[in-house]
Amino acid sequence: KHGSLVEEMRQGFTSIQAGLSDLHSEVSSINSKIDKISQHLDASERRIGDLEDTISKIWWPRRRSNLRIVGLPEGKDPVAFVEKALVEVLGEATFPGLVEIERAHRALRPRPREGERPRIIIFKLLRFPDKVRILRRAREMGQLTYQNQRMIFFLDVSAELQAKRHEFTEARCLCHSLQIPFSLLHPAKLRVSLKEGPKFFVDPVEAVSFLKQLPAHLPALAD
Repeated sequence: KHGSLVEEMRQGFTSIQAGLSDLHSEVSSINSKIDKISQHLDASERRIGDLEDTISKIWWPRRRSNLRIVGLPEGKDPVAFVEKALVEVLGEATFPGLVEIERAHRALRPRPREGERPRIIIFKLLRFPDKVRILRRAREMGQLTYQNQRMIFFLDVSAELQAKRHEFTEARCLCHSLQIPFSLLHPAKLRVSLKEGPKFFVDPVEAVSFLKQLPAHLPALAD
C-alpha cells in the first residue's frame, strides 16, 4: 500500500509538472504575441507621426498667410469688410500699400442671432508681410476694438498645433513676470531673448524649468 501511494504521488507530481510546462509554454507564446503586437503598434505610431508631419508640412504653406479674427460684427462681404476694418483699427500707416485679402469666410456654424457673439472670420492675406505687420501692430496697440466690440487676432493653425502651442502658456507667463522679451515661433518653439543672446525651447517643461532658475531681477535684456 505504501508503495502504491508513493507511485500515485509520483504520477500526480509528474502530471502537475507536465501541466506547468504546458502553462509555461502558453505564457511564453502569449508574451511573444504581445511583443509582436507592441512592435506593430510602435511602428504604426511612427507611421502616423510621419504622416501627421507630412500633412502639416503640406498644409502650413497654404495657411501661412492666414489669420483669424474674433469680434468683428456680421457683414455681407467678408473680404471687403476685413480690408476696411484692418485699416480702421490698425491705421493706414501700418500698411505701406493697399492691404488685400485673397479670400475670407466666417466659421462654419449657423449665423448668430442678435446679441450673440459673431462668428470667427478666417482670412488669407495676399501678401505674407501684411500678416506680420498686423500681428506686430496688434501687439503694440494692446486691446483692439471695432464698433465698440473687442477684436482679437489669432493664427490659423490646426487644433493639434494649437494644443502644442498652448503648452507654453506657463513659460510665457514666467517671461511676462520676469520682463523677458519672448516670441512663440512656428510651429511650437519658444524664443527667449536674454542678454547673452536668444535661447530656444521646443519642450515646454524644459522652458519652465530654465525660467524658474533665473533671478527675479534681471539686467537689461537684448531682443
